[in-house]
Amino acid sequence: MPNFTRHQIAYNLLSALRGAGLGVRDEFEGRQEPTSWFFRCLAYDQSELDIMESGAIEALHAPSALVEVSLDEVALAAAAIGPEGLISYLSWGTDDEPFGGGPPPNESQALALEFHPDVHLGYLSIDVAPPSLWMEERRSDPESNEALARRLAAMAQQVGGVCDVVEVHIEGALDASDDGWADRTAEVRPAGVSVHFTLEIPLAGTGERELSMRFDDGAHTAAAAIEGMRLVFQRLSAGER
Repeated sequence: MPNFTRHQIAYNLLSALRGAGLGVRDEFEGRQEPTSWFFRCLAYDQSELDIMESGAIEALHAPSALVEVSLDEVALAAAAIGPEGLISYLSWGTDDEPFGGGPPPNESQALALEFHPDVHLGYLSIDVAPPSLWMEERRSDPESNEALARRLAAMAQQVGGVCDVVEVHIEGALDASDDGWADRTAEVRPAGVSVHFTLEIPLAGTGERELSMRFDDGAHTAAAAIEGMRLVFQRLSAGER
């Protein structure tokens, strides 16, 4: 098994994003619970990130991808030491002493110890969203909202073929009209739009090569979804349905 570390995994993710033509603006890491660690970054098309760094950020209207890898640190440790290493942490009991004191497993038993196929080393999550200005410029009518949802769903299915989960998230926002919140004719506009992708990283069978391939899949999905998001809004702005 590979000697994975959290920061090596984060570095491999950043390398995959660079390889897909994406640049990273912000990075975060932290702990969600005692045995869960995450690394999160905000990715843009590299050419647009260069515009940001030139100080023209206010002129930039670009989709972005929030990319997060979350790790089960128990699984991470198990990946580092392998099934054989886990044996040294276990106590083998007998019928009379079920909680310890028994002999260690023999060689054939040790070779039979494997990681459960349902256990995951972690998950790679990608949320691609448009800039807020694009949403503010949209009309608030049911036909336009349906067109947006339909196009985003088609785009997500097209670019997310290697992913384990593909979702389109659209939150509705209701603005008060001149007659106040009680106006039943008020229309709901889409807000909080994003396309979500999840790639599972199994513990069993994942080495450095497999992990890099999974990150490459995620990075290219993020890059394709950013361009797909841009195309969706361009076509809707041009009046296509």
